[in-house]
Amino acid sequence: LADAINDGSNIDNSQVTITVDDGSIFQPGHIILIESEQMWVSSVSSNVLTVATRPYSGSAATHADDTTVTIVGIARLEGDDSDAVAFTDRTVGSNYTQIFHQEIKVSRTQNQVSQYGIPEEFEYQSNKAVPQLMRLVEKQMYLGARKAGSATTPRAFGGLGTFVTDNTLDYGSAITQANLEDTMELAYNDGGSPSIALCSPANMQVIKNIYDATTFLRVERTEDTIGMVIQNVMTPFGELKLVMDRWAPANTVYLLDPERAGFVTYFPFTFEPLAKVGDYERGEVVGEFSLCVRMDKAHAALTT
Repeated sequence: LADAINDGSNIDNSQVTITVDDGSIFQPGHIILIESEQMWVSSVSSNVLTVATRPYSGSAATHADDTTVTIVGIARLEGDDSDAVAFTDRTVGSNYTQIFHQEIKVSRTQNQVSQYGIPEEFEYQSNKAVPQLMRLVEKQMYLGARKAGSATTPRAFGGLGTFVTDNTLDYGSAITQANLEDTMELAYNDGGSPSIALCSPANMQVIKNIYDATTFLRVERTEDTIGMVIQNVMTPFGELKLVMDRWAPANTVYLLDPERAGFVTYFPFTFEPLAKVGDYERGEVVGEFSLCVRMDKAHAALTT
């Protein structure tokens, strides 16, 4: 955990009270590091830290306002009384469910016509509906805008862009090995471990070409195939599986921890027959889904 000095001026090498931005993260006994000097916090009052005789370790020095204050440990006095610590209200992300629907309507005559490979038109159209709706669910995962809805406006679930907003890096005109790994580092530094990268076909090819030229490859030998399929990339911050998705946006590569992101099925796709009111058969396929993203800082996005 880290904060910053907020004294309005420098603190000199003998000052024992330090004002910080957020005192709620500190407690008596914390060992803090400011530049190369360690201090021991003896008490906390609001945003003011009182430290013991300086230094606790290192050399006492003058520190500028807004310098980072990092908690590096805790050391309590033997037999000391317990100290209350501040509580931080938990914030919870939210999303909405979204209803996906498609009607199937086939005339009586059309349904009776014998077609090669299609025994019954109504059944054929019903079977086509679910894959088509699944494609819309997938597109919503990338591009969805979160909407609460009303009596006249349908609710909609927010996509990945609604949640993955902290660890983003602009790659400019072209993805490079360096900025791919830099994006992984953003999530890693926040405690995340992304393991999949969702790539558009164009971005998949760019990343493949980056690693095609490297001398560090794990290759399976085949006798009748030329070229390499890059499926996993080893970075200093973990292994990343490349997943090509034709619906992934061309301007964003999402790096996700799949244990902390996924779909929620509120109501699975179901076929329901509708009342017959004319010379046709009619039914609907309907389902209700949402996207759940936990711990947004466990994920990252490479954007342009």
